[in-house]
Amino acid sequence: MVNRIMLYPRKNMETGCRARVCYRLPSALRGSALSLLAGCLCLQASSFSIDREVKIQYDLSTVLAGEWSGGALTVFTSNQTPAPVILSFDGNGHQLLPVILTIPEGETIDIHDTARGLDGTLAACGNAYDHTGRGSGFLAIFNPTGDKANIVRLYPYSPSRITIAADGAIWTAGLELTNARDSTPPASGVVRHFDRTGKLIGSLIPRSAFPSHFMVEYGVLRSAPGRVGWYTGPPHGPGSRYYEILDGGTVREYLAIDIQEHEFVTGLALTGDGRTYVTIQDGAAKQRLLSTGGPSQGWTVESPGPLGRFSPLYGADGNRLVFFRFRDAFHALFVDVAK
Repeated sequence: MVNRIMLYPRKNMETGCRARVCYRLPSALRGSALSLLAGCLCLQASSFSIDREVKIQYDLSTVLAGEWSGGALTVFTSNQTPAPVILSFDGNGHQLLPVILTIPEGETIDIHDTARGLDGTLAACGNAYDHTGRGSGFLAIFNPTGDKANIVRLYPYSPSRITIAADGAIWTAGLELTNARDSTPPASGVVRHFDRTGKLIGSLIPRSAFPSHFMVEYGVLRSAPGRVGWYTGPPHGPGSRYYEILDGGTVREYLAIDIQEHEFVTGLALTGDGRTYVTIQDGAAKQRLLSTGGPSQGWTVESPGPLGRFSPLYGADGNRLVFFRFRDAFHALFVDVAK
């Protein structure tokens, strides 16, 4: 059963497929090197060990990378078609039941992001367009068995990032768009959260806090028990910010990372012990890993020696970090971190 609403009842609507950053899982991962960042507390204070490595029972070279959340990897394929497919893989690398997303009158569905909850609930966000090019932002929520869905039209709000918190609330980051242009009122929150039916609960962090719409449209949104983390855009170079939203709605802004013009954040993970990790890639595809323990602490440059060549972070599994690498097939690496 699918509970749907019509997405295209109005004339004055967003048109055209909005650009976004998508990272494909690489067919091979290049070597990685760590270098120091100005303004960071550059201490290699953690030790890393691979808890286990799991072969993914699927060729991921043609899918769009999602995230590790709710005990599974979620990715999507056949995007910008009438029926994109959301794929999930469990902690043993086995594929779970795929979910096909369709929307009435939706000739092109452009998924921007997906997430999975602890109970297996799946959520997706993006834009859907009819045959004339008129579109609307949407939120799609699938129950754990995948046979029921709520699909909610969010116009003019257009979410570009999504995560499901430990309490089941769904969090998004995005802008209000009219005729494909940012029309978000300055006082309106760009981070919004919804219940499992898609009903809006509230919004946080006003649009006026960001000098550029790129800071809202891009970035990474993740969650862990008690907190939601948002690393903002722009897609590359300096200017990004990191926020955490605690249960109860308290917003904490962290110290900035000094990112160079040719660099961009590729991954974010929030572990159960309260730490936050990011991976940053430069123009030569070299990754580096940083962490912090709170908003008043600097970012520590980490050296995950046992990983050798490593990919961007795809999330956390409790206190373990989740990376992927290619070695005759795609493998998920569950990495323990000891302080």
